[in-house]
Amino acid sequence: MRLKLIFAAFLFLALQKVNSQTASYTEEVVAFKNSFNEKDAKAIFGMWNERMQNAVSLTQTESIINYFYENFGKMETVAFSEKQDALEIYIAHFEKGKQYLNVVLDAERRFAGFRFLPFEEPLKFERNTTVMTLPFKGEWFTFWGGDTKAQNYHVTTANQRGAFDFFIIDKNNKSYQRSGTRNEDYYAFGKPLYAVCSATVVDVITGVEDNKPGEMNPLQTHGNSVMLKTENDEYIVYSHFEKETIVVKEGDTVQQGQYLGNCGNSGNSSEPHLHFSLQDGPNRISAMGAKTYFAALYVNGEFKADYSPVKGDKITKPE
Repeated sequence: MRLKLIFAAFLFLALQKVNSQTASYTEEVVAFKNSFNEKDAKAIFGMWNERMQNAVSLTQTESIINYFYENFGKMETVAFSEKQDALEIYIAHFEKGKQYLNVVLDAERRFAGFRFLPFEEPLKFERNTTVMTLPFKGEWFTFWGGDTKAQNYHVTTANQRGAFDFFIIDKNNKSYQRSGTRNEDYYAFGKPLYAVCSATVVDVITGVEDNKPGEMNPLQTHGNSVMLKTENDEYIVYSHFEKETIVVKEGDTVQQGQYLGNCGNSGNSSEPHLHFSLQDGPNRISAMGAKTYFAALYVNGEFKADYSPVKGDKITKPE
């Protein structure tokens, strides 16, 4: 899942032709850079014009700045790239990656539109070469998976092109019992999740509350999460663990089949499920996504080898 932040929604809130020169934009972008590096959300909020401020509160601005700072570090340089009418595009170089910075200023030189966009590097690999098994036991349902948008809405997001969302459903194709108003009503909630291969734990996020079903937390996209790195420099991301169930920490070495924690409903998740993805680098925003093939599994009752599940597949790990 790509970062689902409010920045994604308000580019061009007040797009119009203005006569500001590139130099004027550059001055404001540099001022933003300096305030970003100081994590001064109040100063940045003051750079928005009135319409922007109505769309993005001070608290939301602070959350956004903190998220990008945590994922990319300080903004080291920012360089002009191109101009398209009122829009100017810059390349922001951070300590841990690059992002495009799209900016629109109004006549008073306040930000009328602002957006970070991924700076896409060439994909390092198309699929895993490390042998991987399914990350759970029992039968799970592939809600999103495959190569087309109809099969998998993740394909439009560079760092999640091969991602899956896995649920557990019953014979009536429901993912919950009783009213479905509690996480405990969902079959996937609390189910153990396991390492798909031997790897090193390179990042762990904990402390995120599980959502009430139907609600989401877009400012903590992955929720409680574990990232593994294989010997082949493949990065595996598990998202939405149940709070306080992750048992591994950064720097640990895990073996294939080792317990990591329980499936939950934390982060940008509307109901308990496992979001599983493979990417070519450690940065959760700027890395490129790749496909995951599992070595052996049953798919709708039929044995498959070296298979990547698609939407609608009911999958089971061989005993």
